[in-house]
Formats: sequence, structure tokens, C-alpha cells
Amino acid sequence: MRTPRLTFSRLSSTAVLPSASRCLHSSVVVSGFSLAKASTKNRDCFFLEISGPQRGRIWQKDVHELKEVPKQILLRESIESISFNRGRDAAVLERLKAFSPEVAANFSVKADNVNDLIMRLYSPCGDDQTISSYVALSYCWKQNSRIDVSPDIAENFAGKELEYRLPIHSLLFQALLNERESESEAVFVDQLSIDQSNEMEKQVAIGLMDIIYKEARCVVVALDDIIIDIAEEEYLRSYIETYDGNKLNDEKRRIPRLRDTPPDMNSLHVLIRLHEKILGAKWFTRAWCAHEMRMGKRHAFLVQCTPVKGRPDRVFRFDGRFLMHMIVLAVEFPDHHDITSVRVKLRKVMNIFDGLMKRGQTNNHLDAFTQVFMLDAGGNPRLSPDQRIIDANREKLAIVLNSVGTGLTVRYPSSDGCGEPLATHNECFRAIALLALAANNPAVLCTSGGPFRSHRSTSTNSWLRWPAIYDEDNMSTHGRSKIDSSQIFVDVGSNSETIQLNCSILGQLHCFYYPSSYYISKAQHFLSGCEDHHIGDRHSRFYNWRRLIDLDIKTRYAFTLIVACMIQCGIPWILNSMKLCGTSFAFQKTADILLSEKQNGREGIFVHSLAQTEEDKNQLDLILKFGFYVFEKCLHRPWESQQILSVVPHITSPTSGGPHLIFLPSDHAITAVIPTVLLADDYADLPRVWLLSQKVVDGAPRFELQGRSRVFGASLSHRTANPLVKYLKVYGPS
Repeated sequence: MRTPRLTFSRLSSTAVLPSASRCLHSSVVVSGFSLAKASTKNRDCFFLEISGPQRGRIWQKDVHELKEVPKQILLRESIESISFNRGRDAAVLERLKAFSPEVAANFSVKADNVNDLIMRLYSPCGDDQTISSYVALSYCWKQNSRIDVSPDIAENFAGKELEYRLPIHSLLFQALLNERESESEAVFVDQLSIDQSNEMEKQVAIGLMDIIYKEARCVVVALDDIIIDIAEEEYLRSYIETYDGNKLNDEKRRIPRLRDTPPDMNSLHVLIRLHEKILGAKWFTRAWCAHEMRMGKRHAFLVQCTPVKGRPDRVFRFDGRFLMHMIVLAVEFPDHHDITSVRVKLRKVMNIFDGLMKRGQTNNHLDAFTQVFMLDAGGNPRLSPDQRIIDANREKLAIVLNSVGTGLTVRYPSSDGCGEPLATHNECFRAIALLALAANNPAVLCTSGGPFRSHRSTSTNSWLRWPAIYDEDNMSTHGRSKIDSSQIFVDVGSNSETIQLNCSILGQLHCFYYPSSYYISKAQHFLSGCEDHHIGDRHSRFYNWRRLIDLDIKTRYAFTLIVACMIQCGIPWILNSMKLCGTSFAFQKTADILLSEKQNGREGIFVHSLAQTEEDKNQLDLILKFGFYVFEKCLHRPWESQQILSVVPHITSPTSGGPHLIFLPSDHAITAVIPTVLLADDYADLPRVWLLSQKVVDGAPRFELQGRSRVFGASLSHRTANPLVKYLKVYGPS
């Protein structure tokens, strides 16, 4: 029998491998395996060439069920963490029971399920006692995917060993085996490692999938539905040589061909097509796949190349760093109709990378819910279509819990009939929102989307509100203190869901005033002066107030009102608001220029006297960028809704610590309040102002939540002891 050969192609970007056999018995193969790993170690991208036949099945006997001790060793770090936090997680579940026993019945403490986890790993050269680590495969399940092993199939294999069918292309599976660092390293593949016919085993594994992928040495992603063509391969080989050369000569790892002027138009169409193909892979649309990537310590992506007669099969292998570099290149594409779809896909991938930077845990329930439920999940293929949708929603719910690191998992329906099963999208959102409140997460009190309707009936109102698109950047809880939900009570009735909590009353609509015509005129002249002096960049992608005021008259007027309020509130107010909102606009030069104007007796901002140098113009541009920030956070974005003036800026009376800029509807009798748990400066940039309407029902006042808004100005943290603090019961809109 001919011994498999290991060679290297002339291009430094290519490693050539023999086909992996059932077990790496031969010393030549082991040596080759080691050499291949040495040559590709710390490489961000390269081509793998695999010669020889590939089998589409593996032996069942090579899939080993781990005993308790080896399992505990492999998962030790995560098991210790969830065990340590068990008391915290149990306390959250108890608070959730106080809010809604029926919702709490759908969850259990994750630490209590670890001993029930059955873990199997593929290792062709050992058993569970010799496995030292493992890599985990992440891939997209195919429609009606299943494993070919059953008693019926066993009869067909009479006298032979049972086999499993591979869930991915055999070529990619060979490349997956190459990712192992030694023969003692195993492979986790969910279809091979979990008995899909055992519902109890599967549900336990789903709840603990985060720790399985966290503890893997590497998560290997198989993009099984795309193939790199010849032109794209040639481009990548050329790019890799430049990329590797830059890494050797530049410690900062500068991205090759970034900001080329002009762009390399000869390769642009190939680059666009390559981005669209990779980012368009079905893997990037699947909730489980995104979750598995976010949990991983390291990543490797595998893509097949177009077969060429007379050449070995090839696989392009790259890691997360290289993918991020390619994404940065895509951001630099010039405006062109061909890249519209690429940018839409970029958004989804960047969301995955955002979670990856935080090691998978956003620490924000609503952010995780939004990201996970916009992706797809298949559910159990053995169920009916309706039941499969329900199962898919519950899988997504399990992913959300894993992502936020609550230490809780979904408790699937049991024979005791405990709890009402969560099935619909609405029911899942309600459960996550109440869980977030029980976990002292402030985001659930600050969502500014449309009103939520209870799952029981579309006529049942609720104090909950959906997250809005423009809430996305404000839902992060990193760097914020947690609220104290111990004095908050939620009541679930047959016709309404209410919340009771202490609120600081800012005032009713008549307590706020509109910017005066004098300051509106000043703002109009100021914006015109900035345009005349060419301040601001129409082509900037970030905080582009110039592009904003060019959209239409209505949008320009809305922005003018904000600038008028800023001028009327005064220069110290602008600087203080910038600081509280955590923006990066307030450079020292800005403060010096504006304060010197104040000292000279000038109440406004005068372009002709300030825009003397390019640096001065940049400082004025920063002020208007903050105005754009206020516009974007408080008004409907014109590309998302036509209701730009559904709320308008108002100014509070200048009391101690005032004035404050607040956005209110102009045609309703509204009372503006802030829950006292949100008065701390940590929440200054959140839509923490509750807009309440008041009506009399059965002789008693009833407050209904009509929306949420933001307030800008001095700190409000001192208002916790204000006499205007009242304990309110808040309903949803009727």
C-alpha cells in the first residue's frame, strides 16, 4: 500500500495534506500531521490541499461517551463558574417567581443540570480516558438532517461495524480533523455527540451548549454551502502573500490595500463577489451558529474551492482575524449598487463579532433577545410544522439565556404540567423582559419601541414596550450599575399587566416651554453660517448633521429646534450634557473657545468669529455632531419613519440643577416622570423618561405609559429625596 505523502506547494500560503485515514497509525502520517501544524501555526489564512479519497462516514465505535470524571475535567472552568454563581442564579429565579410564577416555571438553574449532561466526542485514536482536549464543529444543519444509525440500519450492516453519516462534506471533515493538535484531541459534532432521538438528553445539552463551546480549544466553522471559484482563489492567493508580508514587516498588522487611492478597481469586482459569497453563507443567518461562534476562544473557517482536474482538492482556511480584515475592506468600498447587499450582510456579521468581543455574553437580556430572534433556528425536524416553530422559539430562548450568562436554562414541559409552555415570539419576549427585571437589568425600563400586547389577548395592555431599532446602542449594561428591583412589583391581571414603582415627577406638559422664536432664528443663522464656512463633511458616515439637514425641510427644521434649545440652554449646559452622555466630542479646545465667548458677553455661538482656522471649524463641527447625537437618540430617524415630529424638544424651567432638554409630544396631556431607580448618572443616555397620560377609572386616577423619551442636562441623581417622588401604578396604553 502506498504511504500517504505530505508536501508543500510553492506558494507560502498553501499547505498540502494527505487524506485523513480512520486512524493516524503510520509514523509518516503522524510526522506529516505535526509538520503541517508547525507550518501553519499562527497563520491567519492559508489553502489546504487534500489528496486521496474521502469517506462520507465514520465508525460509530470511534464516538466515545465520556465518563463523569473526564467530562468534569474537560468542562472544569465553566462548571466551576456556574456552580459558584448558583446562589445568585437561584435568587434571580425567586425574584422572577414573585413577578410571575407561570413564567418562572419555564426556567431552571443551570448548575443543577450539569450532572445530567451526556457528552460524546469523536476520537479515532483513543478513548475517553486519553482525550485531553477537543475542537468543536459549527455548521448549518441541512433540511431534514438526521444521523443514519438505527436498528434498521444495523440489520443492513450485518457482520460489519455501524457507521455514522457525516453532517458536512467529507472534504471539510478532513480539514476539520487537521485542526487537531494531537491524537489525544477529539472533535465535538452535535449530531454525532448528542442522541437526537432522546429528547431529555437533547434538552439538557441545549441548555449547556454554551459551556461545551466555551471549553473547546477551537471552534471550527464549516461554510458548507459555498464554493470559492478559480478567480476568487487566485485573488486570495495574491492577497495572502501581501497579507503575510505585512505581518512580518509591521507589528501593528496593517490591513493590506486598505484606503488605496484610487481603489484597486481591477480586483474590486472579485472582492465584492467574494464578500457577498462568504457573508451570504447560510451559516451567518442561523441563531445556533452565531451563538457557537460567540462562545469560542479561537475560530477557524473552512470553505471548499472549485475542483480542478489534475489537482488535489483544496480548502481555504482562515480565522476570525482575517475575516475581520476582510470586513474592514468591505466597509471601505466606494458607493456602488453592487455592494448594497454586502453591507446588509455586514451588519449581521458585525453583530456576531460584537458579541464575540465580549466572549459571547452581552450581559443584556433584551439586546441578546433582539439579536438571536432575528436569526433562524430549525427546531426538531421530527415534529409537525407548527410544533417545530414552537420548538425553534424555545431553542432561541435557550440561546438568549446562554448569551447573557444568567446561569438559568429553559425547563422543557414535563409530565407534571408545571407552568405554561412558552411558544410564541411574544411569550418569549415577555419572559426575557421579566427575567431581565428580576436580574436588576435597567434596559427593560428604558425600551422606547411600540407597546407590547400580552400573549393572552391582543386587547390586553401591558407596561412593557418593545425595543426600538434606535435603542440598540443604549441597551448595553457594561459600565452601568444594576438597579434595585426589590421595591418594584409586577401584577399580571386578566386584562392588564402593570408595574408599581417609585417615580420622580419632572412635571406636566405645561411645566415645559418650547424654544423661543429668538433662539430658533439664532439657530437658523448659525446653521447657515456653518454651511457657508463649509463646516462638517457631507460624506462622513458618522454623526453626519450636514447630510441630515439636506434631506428635507421637515428634517432640517427638527434639527434646527434642537440647536435652538442647545443655544438657549447655554454653553455650560452643552459641555455638561456631552460629559453625562459619554460622548467623545468634548475636546478641551471646544470648551476653551465656547467659554471665552461666554466671558466676552456673547450668549450665542457666532460662526464668523469662531471659524478662523480649520481647527476652530472642527470644534464647531463637534458641537453640531452632538446635536445630531441628540436628534438620532430622541427623534424617529427619517429613514425609518416619517413621524419625525411625533415628539418635539422642550426645556424645563431653570430650577436648581436645570435647565433640562426633554422630548415630549406636543398634542397630549402628558406627565413626565423618571423611575427613581434610573436617576443615577449611569443611565443619563438612556430613554429613562416615562411619558404618562392620566385618566380617571372608577373614581381613581390611572396612569398609562404612552412612550419613553430622554432628558439632557445636569445630573438628576439628587432627586431621589425630592418631595415630588410618588409611588405609581403604571398601566399600558388602553
